[in-house]
Amino acid sequence: MNILSYLRVEQGRLFRSKTTLLILALTLLCPLAGYSLYQPAGTTTTAAVALANPVLASGLGGAVLFALLTLFELDRMKRNQTEVLTDSIVSPLVLGAVKLVALLMAALSVTLLTAIVYLPYTFYRMNMVFDFVEYSKSVVILMLPSLWLSILASSAFYQIFRRVDLSFILLAALVYFSLSKLASDIYLLRWINPLVPTFSSDFSNEVVYRTAGYSRLVWFALLLGLWLFSLLCVRHHGKGLFGSLAHNGRKIYVPIIAVLLVAGSFYLYANEPYIDHAPMAEPDTSDVTGGGMSVMMNEQKPENQPLKVLHKQANIVLNTARTRLDGTAIYQIQNTSHQRQKGIMNLNPGYKVDKIAANGKEIAFTDLNNDYYLSSKDINFELPADESINLEITYGGSPKIPSADRMVLRSSRIDPKYIDIMGNALIPALNAATAEDCDFSGEVTIPGDLELISTGTPATVLRSNGDGTRTWQVHDPRGRATLFAGDYAKLEINTGGTPVFFYYGKKHQKQLEELGIRKILEDTIAYCTEHFGPLPYTKEMPLMILMSHAYSFGGGAAGNISFMDESTYTKESLSDPQKGASATEVLAHEIVHQWWGIGRFMMDQKNQDWSSEGLTVYTTYRMMKEKHGDEYANKYYVDFWKNALENQKSNFYVRHPEYIKLLPEKYVAQLQNMMWDAAVYKKVPLQILKAEQQVGGEKKMDKILAELFQNGGKEMPPMVTWHDFLSACGLTEKAVELDILPAGSQEGAKEQ
Repeated sequence: MNILSYLRVEQGRLFRSKTTLLILALTLLCPLAGYSLYQPAGTTTTAAVALANPVLASGLGGAVLFALLTLFELDRMKRNQTEVLTDSIVSPLVLGAVKLVALLMAALSVTLLTAIVYLPYTFYRMNMVFDFVEYSKSVVILMLPSLWLSILASSAFYQIFRRVDLSFILLAALVYFSLSKLASDIYLLRWINPLVPTFSSDFSNEVVYRTAGYSRLVWFALLLGLWLFSLLCVRHHGKGLFGSLAHNGRKIYVPIIAVLLVAGSFYLYANEPYIDHAPMAEPDTSDVTGGGMSVMMNEQKPENQPLKVLHKQANIVLNTARTRLDGTAIYQIQNTSHQRQKGIMNLNPGYKVDKIAANGKEIAFTDLNNDYYLSSKDINFELPADESINLEITYGGSPKIPSADRMVLRSSRIDPKYIDIMGNALIPALNAATAEDCDFSGEVTIPGDLELISTGTPATVLRSNGDGTRTWQVHDPRGRATLFAGDYAKLEINTGGTPVFFYYGKKHQKQLEELGIRKILEDTIAYCTEHFGPLPYTKEMPLMILMSHAYSFGGGAAGNISFMDESTYTKESLSDPQKGASATEVLAHEIVHQWWGIGRFMMDQKNQDWSSEGLTVYTTYRMMKEKHGDEYANKYYVDFWKNALENQKSNFYVRHPEYIKLLPEKYVAQLQNMMWDAAVYKKVPLQILKAEQQVGGEKKMDKILAELFQNGGKEMPPMVTWHDFLSACGLTEKAVELDILPAGSQEGAKEQ
């Protein structure tokens, strides 16, 4: 009989086994745990809830189940004492390989069956954001390899030690390691539970697929090498471990391949391509020669004063299929020293400089490869003594993830369905002074099915290139740009003199149109403009509100772009009662953040409850009171806040904090989140409401808030502190204390 015949017989026997059928059935049930019990991808997006978590739960549960099945099947002949008989029919090495392949095919079968069974429900649950390609990738990359790796590991352990108990203990230790804190922020170490910090519904999850796929490749090489070594340990004709090893080792190609695979896995680990090599901690800022400065969003080192950048220009091609940028940046530089000057260029570690030319002549440069904080490295070069220098830099590569953000995989990204790129991942940052009127202009080529959004003036299409790409013109008078691109729909409004462009994923177009997104935007912007003042935007530099990728984790601002990640628009978020009584009010809440949180930032080191959320909730309440009346506002806002604080007051652990230390870590975190939510979303709005009543009513409070918005605070300018707010109201801390708070919570807030 040939190997295929043996495999056919083994498969038939395996699938007739009741134990196998039980394992397959249990594996088929594993995704159910991902809907509530095991949610490593979080619950902030629909794709995380309905797709990623069930798939990850299936991978973890299925891997454990198939490890048990593997040990049960490999021990069958020993239990039944039939080894002598089978050894006379087929080589133990061949039989070991056949059993492995049969188990791998069983895992493949149940994976495909699981994908088919859960497809209708996933489609129903995800609705408008369902993508069959994403569904298939998640099953093939996140689930199936976990089962295969588990089979390889358990099979290798058994073939070496020939003991089920010891093999199971070793596998359990390997599983525990992958799930432990030791491996939590290093994706390469997580063989059974790939790192999935969140999961995008509207855009791509390529960063997860790339990192998970690479991790699987490393572990496949390692475990396959270990399995080949274990194959040499398969007992042969009654020989022990060492006798069988010596006998089987005569097939010299087997140990050679095993060694090459193990060595290859270590090589792949050492040359991991996606994370930079910067230290996790922020480096010493006293070192200004070798990359010791903290670089925050393209913040540069101390400027070389004799050099002044007058203008920046770039020609950039973004190849989303290769996740690669190729660019040429041109800088107009004034050298006031009339002497040769040493230059330092700051660049993303994933890029390489191909050429630097000054006034048409190539100049030498040195890549220090000194990765440091927030994905930066330095390129050293020397500029000529010419007063006017035209510096041209040709560079390219794929942006790397900062090591400080490796646990959340957050970085600039160039993906097939989404682009988010800024700072030194867009153009190099020069260590030079910048003229006040220095601007940035450029041409950016991207796939034709993506809409480009740039800080500065709105990007415009220059040409279609006939190869499926379009070239856009971008211009930012600030001298630096941030680019976003995706499958966006665009809504333009003009209310209160503030032009606004709203960009959102087309998958949410029907939902947002049904909610009346235009009216929500118009009403909210009009209200906040009237009560607090206009946002600082013009027709030339309009406000652009953008739905960003889930991996931006909340959102932020860059220039005249304000972005809110896609979790803002999920069903769960739009039904969050802390932000509003309805989906439209939650969206209004998020838009109010353009004033409180982005237009003016709130922070207080002594009172961590004070944040933009409190003022935003209060403003949303005031809007709804004006729109729906006192009864509505009191029922859905004021009474809701008070009831939540009353419930917190009755919580046993709030009344007896000395018992909190007895709780498991998971429940401590849940309790802390509950207390934080109550303080930020309920306590602070009630305190602002109490301050409003004491300063003389709503109009007086509006005047105070308008002053804070337009001029900022005085204690930590331009931020507004809790003390700034109280001072502007002419009130003391005691004047805004709440009677309904749990005993001691006021003091706790002061101590924070």
